[in-house]
Amino acid sequence: MAWGIFKRGDTPENKYTQEERTRLILKQAENFEIALKAMDYVLDDRAEQGLQLLKDNEQKEKTDETINVLAKGVIEFLAATLSFEVNEMKIASETLSKAEQLSLKSKAKAEKENIKSSSFYPPGTVYAVTYTESCLLHALLMLFSESYMEAAKAVLKLRKAYYTLQEILESVKRVDGQNLINQKKNKKKLFYKSNINNNSTSSHNDTQDSSASFISLSGKQFTSVDIPYELSPEEQKNSDLLANAELIHDMRLKRLAGAHIDNPPAINRLRNELGIDSISENVDKQNQGNDSDQHVFLSEGLDASQATIDEFIYSGVNLCFGILQVVLSLLPPAIGAVLSVIGFKGSREEGLRLVWKSTKSRNVHGCIGLLALMFYYDGPFQFTDDDFDIPASVPSSSASVTRSSSSRSSSSRSQSNLNASVVSSVSVSMSNLKLDEEMDGPTLLHPGKILENALLQARALFPNSALWLLNEARMLSGKGRLREAVALMDSIDVNKIEMRQVKVLMIFDRAITLVHLHEYDRAAEDLIALVDISDWSHALYTYFAGCCYLENWRMCQMGILNDSNSKGSKWYEDKAKELIFSASNHLGKKTFKAKNLPLDRFMLRKVEQFGKFQRQLGCENPLDAIATSPVHELAYFYNGYNRMTNDGLELTMRMLTEYENPAIKLKNTDQELIKDLLTSLTMRRLGRIEEGCELLDKNVLPKFFSIDTSNNKVKYVKKDEDPWAYPTALYERALFCWKLNGMDSLPECREWLTRAQNYSADYELSTRVGMKIKAALDRVEHSLSG
Repeated sequence: MAWGIFKRGDTPENKYTQEERTRLILKQAENFEIALKAMDYVLDDRAEQGLQLLKDNEQKEKTDETINVLAKGVIEFLAATLSFEVNEMKIASETLSKAEQLSLKSKAKAEKENIKSSSFYPPGTVYAVTYTESCLLHALLMLFSESYMEAAKAVLKLRKAYYTLQEILESVKRVDGQNLINQKKNKKKLFYKSNINNNSTSSHNDTQDSSASFISLSGKQFTSVDIPYELSPEEQKNSDLLANAELIHDMRLKRLAGAHIDNPPAINRLRNELGIDSISENVDKQNQGNDSDQHVFLSEGLDASQATIDEFIYSGVNLCFGILQVVLSLLPPAIGAVLSVIGFKGSREEGLRLVWKSTKSRNVHGCIGLLALMFYYDGPFQFTDDDFDIPASVPSSSASVTRSSSSRSSSSRSQSNLNASVVSSVSVSMSNLKLDEEMDGPTLLHPGKILENALLQARALFPNSALWLLNEARMLSGKGRLREAVALMDSIDVNKIEMRQVKVLMIFDRAITLVHLHEYDRAAEDLIALVDISDWSHALYTYFAGCCYLENWRMCQMGILNDSNSKGSKWYEDKAKELIFSASNHLGKKTFKAKNLPLDRFMLRKVEQFGKFQRQLGCENPLDAIATSPVHELAYFYNGYNRMTNDGLELTMRMLTEYENPAIKLKNTDQELIKDLLTSLTMRRLGRIEEGCELLDKNVLPKFFSIDTSNNKVKYVKKDEDPWAYPTALYERALFCWKLNGMDSLPECREWLTRAQNYSADYELSTRVGMKIKAALDRVEHSLSG
């Protein structure tokens, strides 16, 4: 296939005149710009405006229905995946199914009529991308449905998307390589921080020395990168075509600068640091008259000379294939092995690189890519454990640095995150890394300032969006800045958040962060409020709130809280009883694949466990039948031990080791195992690494695991009292190895992680724990092979 410019007269199809063909291509580019604008409204928490823009565009003549329907489907997909509510998932699935069908028809038509809308790719390529995008999103929704038949169909859809994306990606790589060569030859100037005035025509007319998308020559002739072939002399003088091309160029320039959705210039909101203090400093500067009235590009990687269609193809392929690769790489080994037989193979590193590439684009693909990366690195459940900060590859000269760093006290947050010392010794400075460079392994593992800057750009571009604010709070929490995270979430009125799904996430994340701070009153209030707002997980919210009140009751008994600075011991006792033991009444209302949600099943097992101990002990107060406080168990599932401050860890240690009641005095083997496991993790985070490891080795592992010294074979004792804890303990043992001995311990780390993976069982949190183990094992193996 020749990827050069399509010459006039080469087409075998004579249905359209040259001028009609040009008008079609320009109209297509305009429709894509409208769709991208609509989706940006949604990302700015103005979904109604975005949907109305699409609705208005439907009424126009020659509207591209395919992109309009896909844009609507993407908007509905975002809403559905933020809430997982059945009705919203059904609506999004129907729209995306329609987008699939329309994409195939549009692709076939473009190929038949040889309508080449790209300078680099063959006719119909853009619709191949819209097809794979709608196919991938639809398949993900089908996987979340309650039907096993739908799940089976989803695998077939993923397979179609996989092969189509693989083929297009090869073309994208060829074009990418050729463009880099051309840029080096021509030293093409980018529109970095170009002014976008209200009359944008004048501003880009003044940029004569750049290969702009639109260039006017004395008002009589023009050329446009959105038209991928040479125009006739008559077309170059056509004022209607010129006006259409100018309109598209202006729409693109404004979108790239964030000037298209009626927000003030984003440059005034762009910050260098996270947190509410930096926001206040920005406001002070603006009050002093230091703000700009000009819209400018926020990233030097943006290229205003790239055609809209080419940009959509490039960013869409990188995003979709990248996410698909990451998802496949995180699947449990048994499932991954089956899928690999039929052609599915996922590479987490390659997938992350592709998603990172998509974030360079100032469009919805870049934003979804950034949201995916934020969830991966700093979400409630991180796939990259902060403590398992093994670089992708470390030169032998750096091994000693790693070992000395890993044995330091983790009493301060900056010391506990080894990535600062490790990566600085083996990699470039993250803050100076350009996004057009290929990201190396250590940077992919800990992107640091790159991810932070990308998020700050999104915060500047979408000032009305609670979703981006929530992600900033998550990033603060991931850095151990818990109080700043709560302050940031408190800075917005949750009742004014337009997207209900984001409102639910905001309140839940605030509750989790408050739990990490041991501020259980506020955490419980937020969790109870979610029962009235969310359609899901009422049982978990109720149980979790009860556990918060139980912890406050225990702190009252220990004298940590008193009646003068709390609601009182009796009040906490009554609320804990009420909520913990009534939580199961909420089960069965919402299910996942005809079963209760995993954490709901976990909650039910715990409540039944408490009842069993109450009967065994014959105690009148059911709270006395609860041994290890369950709020600390829940905190582990949301990275609490990696995020707590030193004071929080010290308080956790006291509550785990000093509180006593009849259930604790019983010294039940299984309950002691949970207590000792959580205590060992707390010790590690406090810098007492050797002590924590010894506790794990002596009091936890022997209860379900042993090694026959005669033949070195591993023996597992299958237990089901707290099934999440056993593979988790093996995973944490690997982490202790890394903390104690650094790079020298990687072979032993691999052994422990393999043992954790082999302790296979279908329990309520098996997917969550299994993916965490697999992510760590892949990282260790990659480092060893490197």
